[in-house]
Amino acid sequence: MAAPQRRYRAALPTEPVWPVRKRAPTRAQERTLRKKAVGRRRRFAMLVVVPVLLMLGSVYLHTVAAGLEAKAADLGTQLGRAQDQGERLQIKVTELTGSARIRELAGKLGMRQPDSGAPKVYGSEFRGKAEDGIQDGTQQEGGEQR
Repeated sequence: MAAPQRRYRAALPTEPVWPVRKRAPTRAQERTLRKKAVGRRRRFAMLVVVPVLLMLGSVYLHTVAAGLEAKAADLGTQLGRAQDQGERLQIKVTELTGSARIRELAGKLGMRQPDSGAPKVYGSEFRGKAEDGIQDGTQQEGGEQR
């Protein structure tokens, strides 16, 4: 005959042998559970959220710095071009204001050097008269001439 078979089921080592009734937690236990949950959230924030935010900030700063470097390089090239143009314009001003060029243009226009260095005075007959432009020296009344 065969060996008798067992009619009961063996419990696994991870399962309790009989069902455990869960009791309602007391206030002290609830407070302890809440403190543990808060501690877990803080640890999560310190270990995951803060480093992620720091990495994102670092990436953002590097992006902004690269943009500013490109802008600075562009402004440097613009400055170089402006300085070159300023030098060319300064040379042109020097060439155009040269005395030899001015004398040559004056000759083409029919101008000549003055004969003497003393300036000539024109209209000497008006000396000593009133400065209002009247030749006989009388004054005007009401802005009209007599």
